[in-house]
Amino acid sequence: MKRFTFRFRKLQKLREQDEEASMLRLALAQTNLAREQKALEALAGELQDAGTQLLSLVKAGTPAAALSNADTFRRSVAAAADRQKESVDRADRHVADKQQDFRQAHQKAEVIRKLHEKRRTEHRDDCLRDEQKNLDELAGTRGRRTVHSHA
Repeated sequence: MKRFTFRFRKLQKLREQDEEASMLRLALAQTNLAREQKALEALAGELQDAGTQLLSLVKAGTPAAALSNADTFRRSVAAAADRQKESVDRADRHVADKQQDFRQAHQKAEVIRKLHEKRRTEHRDDCLRDEQKNLDELAGTRGRRTVHSHA
């Protein structure tokens, strides 16, 4: 049986490398998103603590200057949380973009993989047909010799 060679092997390798690189970029984007979400959760907790602290100061009858400072701190934490929400939204959009890039790279690589498999199957079928043809010819030749030798 003759050896199978795939003419598009270099293209297949390039597509698979692109697919793998896209997968890595997606993983990095997902890691970044998780980090941004964790920072947002921390700020949300800090904001809740600042609100609780301000409420306890009000109930305790704390002077206005201290209440003002506590409220200023709470508002600065709220502003930081708003900025962090924007960072999470950007990271989320980045992940969506990288998912799309990966899907496209995967589809391109998959097309070449399917072509490779199709060509390999065709090659195997051609080889089997050639082998069967040779066996049939050999059997036919042998059968004719047997008929002629008995005659």
